[in-house]
Amino acid sequence: MSGAKVISVDAAAWRDAQASARDLAKVRRDMPRLLRQVERAAREDVERARREAAARQDGTDRALAGLSEQARKLEDETGRRLREHGERLAEGRRELAEQGERLAAEIARERAERRAGLAAVDARVGALRGESDAAAAAARRLFDDARTMHDAIRDTLPHDRFAPGRLERLASRLDVARGNLEAHAAGYSLSQVQDLYLDLSELRADVERLALEWEALRAEALAALRTVAATIEDNAERPIAEADPGTVLDVDHWTDGGLAELRDAVARQVDLVADPDCPLDAAELRALITETAPEHEGRLDALVERAAERIVASQLRVNVAEQVVAVLEGQGFAWSGNTYAAGDERRAFFSRLRHRADGGEVVVEVAPDGDGSGFTLRILSYEDDPDDAARRERSAAVSRALRAEGLDAGDPAEEGGEPDPALRDFDRLARPAAQSRPARSRPAAQSRPAAHSRPVAGQDEVRGRGADER
Repeated sequence: MSGAKVISVDAAAWRDAQASARDLAKVRRDMPRLLRQVERAAREDVERARREAAARQDGTDRALAGLSEQARKLEDETGRRLREHGERLAEGRRELAEQGERLAAEIARERAERRAGLAAVDARVGALRGESDAAAAAARRLFDDARTMHDAIRDTLPHDRFAPGRLERLASRLDVARGNLEAHAAGYSLSQVQDLYLDLSELRADVERLALEWEALRAEALAALRTVAATIEDNAERPIAEADPGTVLDVDHWTDGGLAELRDAVARQVDLVADPDCPLDAAELRALITETAPEHEGRLDALVERAAERIVASQLRVNVAEQVVAVLEGQGFAWSGNTYAAGDERRAFFSRLRHRADGGEVVVEVAPDGDGSGFTLRILSYEDDPDDAARRERSAAVSRALRAEGLDAGDPAEEGGEPDPALRDFDRLARPAAQSRPARSRPAAQSRPAAHSRPVAGQDEVRGRGADER
């Protein structure tokens, strides 16, 4: 007859206790102080972006100071509208994008009107067969404006980021126009040069508008990620209802470092977006706002839920051990100690008893069954003169007692062979693993098993419910 008896236990009857765990697992998102900090940082980001945009526009205006009077009027109006657009950064990226679409349409309409006006001039000049001094002067003036605009875009605007390749293509057209002018075909070049100038002007407006909208996206992405980071910090340690003052649920500990991994992932993304040289494009920033940040929040929900379930399961294991000890004390045993495997309350809980008469020992092991609330109960007997009948009665009494408490405990099953003698050595059994971290929120293991810290449901509460459910 084996000295190891296994009793399967279904913890379904303890669902009421787990309802308390579900309350504990609710992620707190009402964080007025932390959210105010996030909002303040977001306002600072927007104001920084607005100042940088204004400084960039000032630099472009200075670079365009040499434009002809007619071109200057057009660019002054464009600059005014872009500045007004920049002042709307604080309204958020959706409003800015909508306004940006309207702005782009208005600028395109103005350019179309300008093209039509210049086409009429070009037609009159064409009638003179390109010989007119007026045509040549207009072409050269427009070429100088185009060159000034090209240089301003090259030197002051992030064209490579927001319109890659466009300036290089326009620069090639500028070289062709220069060659025509040098070949004394100025009059015939007028149409070519005016189209080139207006395309450069459109590029200027597009780059400035897209840069503003990118900054709005960046600010919103930062706010979303910082909100997640603040929520993580606010939920890292959760006060445990009905526990001793100061007792907390350490979510990172009970998720085996899962919270730290999430915290680090979010922090890396915050640093990436906050970097002045952030490499993300508009589509990637939108994905951070609409996909990545919500995914992080969902992962946090799952981690807090897992931590709550695991601490409840750990407490239930302690409560079950207490019940088994009470049964065995009625059979002549005296409790002599508790421990956790490797000193880790996330692992199996052990109680040891010694028989008052013959000195035989029994070790009660309540081990987690996966990550949920289930567990496996083993009763390990160590006796010099085994009494098989006594062992059977001992295990059967434990099953009856558990069923009386509302647990669906099966009949004892034999395990092959004798139990491992090493499980009697609690000093060795409790020795922490080399990389283990100190526990932050554990059920009792230093005295006889009982739910003295009662993180979710005390023994009396569970017993009362079990009696009602029988």
